Amino acid sequence: MSEDLQTAEQLDRAKQALRSEYLARRKMISQEESEKASHTICQCLSSFFKELQQMIKLDLYNRTVFSYMAYGREINLRELHEELWAQGRLLAVPRTIGLPQGEMESVYLRADSQLVKSPLGVWEPSAETAKPCLPQDLAAVVLPGVAFDEQGGRLGHGGGYYDRFLAQLPAETILIGVAYEWQVLPSVPLAEWDVPLDFLVTEKRQRTFCAN
Repeated sequence: MSEDLQTAEQLDRAKQALRSEYLARRKMISQEESEKASHTICQCLSSFFKELQQMIKLDLYNRTVFSYMAYGREINLRELHEELWAQGRLLAVPRTIGLPQGEMESVYLRADSQLVKSPLGVWEPSAETAKPCLPQDLAAVVLPGVAFDEQGGRLGHGGGYYDRFLAQLPAETILIGVAYEWQVLPSVPLAEWDVPLDFLVTEKRQRTFCAN
């Protein structure tokens, strides 16, 4: 076995071990704890978006925020979505239905969008209401994850959906991870293609990894 192959297999095993541990831990969170953390993070993101507009001239009025539909005990951003809609801002989320395994596209989400559950168990805009959103139209992407680290690393669920999606985005797109504070580790195992975050927001604090 070559050294490169052995290293790749070791990396995959390390990722899967950490993924299994932290997914099991997330399942143990109570609904009350999840809702409390989600509420705090939504408030932090709302204030953070205002700071970004001033700090780096992030255009959230004419461009789109890409978020996600929470699954299980993931941080639920519904409160943030409602605020963005109330402000007349554009919001998009992933859609995987009808696409090859491991691929997802960005589609607009409105307050009145009809939702259907994907084979993965995640709610997505239906084909009848889903309107594609181009990658270059995204000002910021808010990402969930299984674990994160202090350098901006992110460990996902292992399907490669976000890896392929993030590779399509312009370099200036702001990447913001959201997590429970206990999901943040000193380091997580990463491959060379894993894209680092610019910011990470938890219920306890906000971390900045990019140089303004």
